[in-house]
Amino acid sequence: MKTRLMCSCSFGVLTDFDQENVASIYYGIVEEKNLKIAVISDSGTGWSEKQAKEKGIFYLPLQVKCGEEEFLDGVDITVEELYDRLRRGEMPTTSMPPLGRVEALFEELKEQEYEHVIAVPLSAGISSTASMIEAAAKRADLPITMIDPYTTVNAQGYLAECAVALAKQGLEPAEIERRLKNSAESANTLLVPDDLEHLKRGGRLTPLAAALGSMLKIKPILQLNISTQGKVDVLDKVRTMSKALSRMVEAAKEQGFDPATYELRLLDSEGGDNVDTLRRLLEETFPGCVIERSPVCPVIAAHTGLGVVAIQYQKKVEGIS
Repeated sequence: MKTRLMCSCSFGVLTDFDQENVASIYYGIVEEKNLKIAVISDSGTGWSEKQAKEKGIFYLPLQVKCGEEEFLDGVDITVEELYDRLRRGEMPTTSMPPLGRVEALFEELKEQEYEHVIAVPLSAGISSTASMIEAAAKRADLPITMIDPYTTVNAQGYLAECAVALAKQGLEPAEIERRLKNSAESANTLLVPDDLEHLKRGGRLTPLAAALGSMLKIKPILQLNISTQGKVDVLDKVRTMSKALSRMVEAAKEQGFDPATYELRLLDSEGGDNVDTLRRLLEETFPGCVIERSPVCPVIAAHTGLGVVAIQYQKKVEGIS
């Protein structure tokens, strides 16, 4: 039951307000409680449903289909299981989270009396998950702030975790949005796929291009960032993997990567010795840099195959140590 209070402020004005909404009264100034904010992300982060829950993040699993079998990413298929299927030559496909799950999540948020949602789905350039979430929020009549990370995996997860931390600090959605977008707009993902045959089988590379690429040892360096609108695009093409790794580090330097103010991650899908080589190049070029390493998540590895090595970097979010 809501309790009504009558408070005589120092300004000589009698104020009527809900006790529930009051944190403190001091010299006639009323401080209202913070909004109850929910943070939503998806399995593009590379997290399992359990991991997301532990971080205080509501989770939507994308779907992975292997032949006639369908799985919920991060729920009933793991990174290791997906990699094993890729080794066997399978060609998994992916799709958005089940609509029923999205609708059920927003019903849950309404029941738990959340007042605002901050959503950090994988880039709108590679998935329609963002539009699905936004439409569900509208149907539920729940205010929502959409953050496009212009990429996925760790960079996406970092923004979602920061959203939780900033909400706990009591910041308003507009300020959280400003800080997250400042980081997202600086984010870049650079990756080198090793398996051109996988890209060919998936229809992402013509048979001729794959054959020529393999014969000439051409390695495409792919990028996802705000300039590509979060879509996969070619940054450069070089011959040999060693040149590709050097070019990735060179690109990070050209784009202003600074270990003091940026987050840096190294990702791979069984990248082998190339991972160690890339780490060494990064440490030599950016002394003192802290490098996190993670596997490429199933919804990305399904499209790129095994042997991928990648780096992600972005400005640290303001107010997050």
